[in-house]
Amino acid sequence: MKRYLSLLLAAVFCLLLVCPMVQAEELETEEKNAIYAALLDADIATLRKAIDCGLITCEELTAYYLERIEAYNETYNCFITLFDDALEQARKKDQLLAQGKGEGLLFGIPIVVKDNIHVKGYLTTNGLYKSDSKKSKVNADIVENLLAQGAVILGKANMSMEANSAKNSISRSAGEVKNAYNKYLRSGGSSGGSAVATSLNFAAASLGTDTRSSLRIPAALNGCVALRPTKGLVPQDGIILVSRRRDTAGTITRTVLDQAIMLDAMLGTDFTQKLNGNVLEGMRIGILTTLSEHKKADPEVTAAFQQAVENLKNAGVAIVEVSMPNLSKLSDAVDGSTSNTEIKAFAAKFEQLLEKNEISAVIFPTYLHAPQYTGTDENGKNWNKVDQLWLNNCKDLSPNAGIPEISIPIGIHSRGAGIGMEIAACRNADQLLLDIAYSYTQRFDHRVIPEGAPDLFKESYVSDLAALVAEYEAGTWPVPETVPTE
Repeated sequence: MKRYLSLLLAAVFCLLLVCPMVQAEELETEEKNAIYAALLDADIATLRKAIDCGLITCEELTAYYLERIEAYNETYNCFITLFDDALEQARKKDQLLAQGKGEGLLFGIPIVVKDNIHVKGYLTTNGLYKSDSKKSKVNADIVENLLAQGAVILGKANMSMEANSAKNSISRSAGEVKNAYNKYLRSGGSSGGSAVATSLNFAAASLGTDTRSSLRIPAALNGCVALRPTKGLVPQDGIILVSRRRDTAGTITRTVLDQAIMLDAMLGTDFTQKLNGNVLEGMRIGILTTLSEHKKADPEVTAAFQQAVENLKNAGVAIVEVSMPNLSKLSDAVDGSTSNTEIKAFAAKFEQLLEKNEISAVIFPTYLHAPQYTGTDENGKNWNKVDQLWLNNCKDLSPNAGIPEISIPIGIHSRGAGIGMEIAACRNADQLLLDIAYSYTQRFDHRVIPEGAPDLFKESYVSDLAALVAEYEAGTWPVPETVPTE
């Protein structure tokens, strides 16, 4: 792959409509390496701008992610299948750009898809053996929508067998996904491959699914953002389900802005256009003590949550403590019921909690235990997989009430995994959750780039991608050659 990128560095951008001030073909190898160095952790909106103005081609961007996968995926095990036509997909995007047809929220943007979601022409293993799987004859509805928005699909992400584990992601086809921050830790599941691939910058974003916690647990443990949308918002056709009543697809991203963009691309909505980063001042939010206080809670997780609460207060939020007694029992009762009436009643109880306390949303830690080891830790100590404490807060509220819930990063544990905070609101309040999460992360950015998969072009770093795009469009980067005067 490095050889391929080296060849691309020497290629001209004859397929692109480039900015008039600086022609892309004039860029030297050093300057192109500076662009590659700026791609690490770049958001989707900025990547789109870089493609549109000709700073980078779709093919080069795809090759960049494939090179990172080639360099680091053997350690982290994020994929069950890599698509052999990924570069060809990208080349076709460049051809469309040359024809003035580069449209779509995700035009030229590489993503990965969890392997329980159908992509036409490729195996859908659902975490089982490839030999027991068949090639999909159609795309899932959400995949079809992403392709219509110009996405480039790199491959199918590793996951737990039949999406049945929230603790880890171990498939029969590819083995166990390792945590993005510490290869000795569990990634969470069942969308572990999607979360780790996104966190490690193996793709711009990913698709996953959530039955009880399968988007939010791995997102939190790997320093990412994940929204479990209001039940019914996302179409289920083309997804292998665990539970038709509880399952929903969603996306895992590095930022809240990217979360909104991915949802819009997947659903044809306008979350991004409506995104409001100034909603915290004067808002009332409740700490759901039922899911925030536990005698065995890990002190580092508790401390990170308490700091997030203080951050909210400093941003102008009025914080109150609220509780839902017997929440787990109420949720379990709904879980075991076959009646939609029980779901509606449970959701009504939650909405009554919001109304009674005059709050817009509730918050609580995504999980309360210390991040779990896969087995032997970095010091050679063996950790029994069964006996490690597990306090998952994702399963009790959103899945059985059908309400939306978003997880955002709030810190890093000393063991190396990410720590997350859940924000939940009433049904169809997905925009509100995005606004709250966006407002918080704009002020307090806890996202940490994993150190185990460093930038392959770090020695060439000049500036972040947004700055390079702005300078490139203005004709001030690279520095134009001056003609000496006599």
